[in-house]
Amino acid sequence: MTNKANNFKVIFIILGSIILFSSCQPDEKQLVTQKINNLETRLFETKNGIINNKEAANMIYAYIQFVDAYPADTMSPKYLFKAADVSINTFHSNESIKLFDRLIKEYPNYDKTPHALFLKAFTYENYLGQIDSAKKYYQLFIEKYPQHPFTNDAQLSLQNLGKTPEEVIRGFQESQK
Repeated sequence: MTNKANNFKVIFIILGSIILFSSCQPDEKQLVTQKINNLETRLFETKNGIINNKEAANMIYAYIQFVDAYPADTMSPKYLFKAADVSINTFHSNESIKLFDRLIKEYPNYDKTPHALFLKAFTYENYLGQIDSAKKYYQLFIEKYPQHPFTNDAQLSLQNLGKTPEEVIRGFQESQK
């Protein structure tokens, strides 16, 4: 065999090995998705119903890491919504507001974007006690999504902003008379 033929064989073997090796390795996106799946399993299958704040922080970070790396991926708005949801449930209200804002801005056509706007108003009202902000975002929700199933809830929330539970019950009883 000639030297040229041996060189060709060696190059062919090397290229074949590279292709085989690279096809067996999960790409970065798969690794991040696998990490998210593992974190979700650990976080959402708690035995006592108590969320571990460190696990939740890791979950939020993994979601945001995916969104930052793959903003055009169809999973990105889902992960952003989940990150905001985990933030609310771990009482990180300001962080959830920022995540809802990002979802609303970057993914205006995502099917849960209206929910994000409603939950933003809800968070201002119920977690942050910022009635003026809650009012602003409930009104914006009603204007932007007048046919949405949450529109009635937003209107009721507006009517009852700042009222105590007793006042809400009393108002409901009076309306029933």
